[in-house]
Amino acid sequence: MATQEQINAARRQIEQLRDQHSGDIRGLIHLIDSGAMKGPAADKLVRDAQGWDQAYKGMFSRALAMLETLRPEGTG
Repeated sequence: MATQEQINAARRQIEQLRDQHSGDIRGLIHLIDSGAMKGPAADKLVRDAQGWDQAYKGMFSRALAMLETLRPEGTG
C-alpha cells in the first residue's frame, strides 16, 4: 500500500510529465507550422503528433483518475 505522501508524489510526477509532453508536442507542431517542414510529409507528421497528443492526454488522465481510487495506507 502507498502512503498519502507517495500518492501525492506520483500525482505531481504524472502532472509534470503531462505538462512536459504537452509543451513538447505544441513545440513540434509550431516548428512544422512555421515552415521547418513542408508538403504532405509535414501534414502527416502534424496529424500524427495531434493523434499522439490525444492518446497521451488520455493516458495521463487515466493515470490521475487511478490515483484518485487509491486509499492511503492506514485509512482502512
